[in-house]
Amino acid sequence: MHGIPNVFLRSALFGMVQRGQRKTVNKELLPTIRGLQVHYTGWQLDQADLDVFAHALYLASAQPTGKLVRFTAKGFLTGIHRSYGKPNRQWLKESLWRLTTSAVEIDLEAPTAIGTQPFSYAGSLLDEFIYNETERSYFLKCNPRMVRLFDAGWTQIPWRQHVQLKTDLAKWLHGFYASHRTPYPTKVSTLRHLCGSNCHRLSDYRYKLRIALDGLVRGGFLGSWQIDQEDKIHVDKRLPKTSGTT
Repeated sequence: MHGIPNVFLRSALFGMVQRGQRKTVNKELLPTIRGLQVHYTGWQLDQADLDVFAHALYLASAQPTGKLVRFTAKGFLTGIHRSYGKPNRQWLKESLWRLTTSAVEIDLEAPTAIGTQPFSYAGSLLDEFIYNETERSYFLKCNPRMVRLFDAGWTQIPWRQHVQLKTDLAKWLHGFYASHRTPYPTKVSTLRHLCGSNCHRLSDYRYKLRIALDGLVRGGFLGSWQIDQEDKIHVDKRLPKTSGTT
């Protein structure tokens, strides 16, 4: 299991970026669920970047808060289900660079024992990293203030199941539905907006959505799904009992 703050699973922060079309944005207001607001500055992030971010948090969780985490490129790539070749080694370095040079501003209503309370966070996703070219190893420091986002709600993601999914949309849906104990019916157009899809035609997105949902069924995460007459998605979720969804 890899723990991820819900704000990253219920927004387009780690969204859909077509190859060759990644761009920089400045304080862009991203699509999110109601009650959550996210402004982002930096290079656009996709679900592969979320894999890197989540695995970095996982490795850092075994260390005292704020300490440097050491890992090899080979071990890290294995942990996110990628082969150890030069293209992936270069991609990993670029992804870590995107995460350390980014900035988010988050405002939300967080659940507490006395009801919901306003919560805000501003900062980078990762603090810094050092790369040793000779050993092909890293020293990475996660942002210690990130723990505040976990306090606002987080989810344990079945990691092996997640990294084996084939498309960004399937991974986004996996995280989105995992972050809800009982997923509510959601319109196809709403999902398209929340995940940051660049499909201009709803019919094109619906086609990709069907393929992604079928992949979640084959992977054992969903028992079934259907689209009703109001174009709403209904899913039957199957999560391990160890889920930390809040």
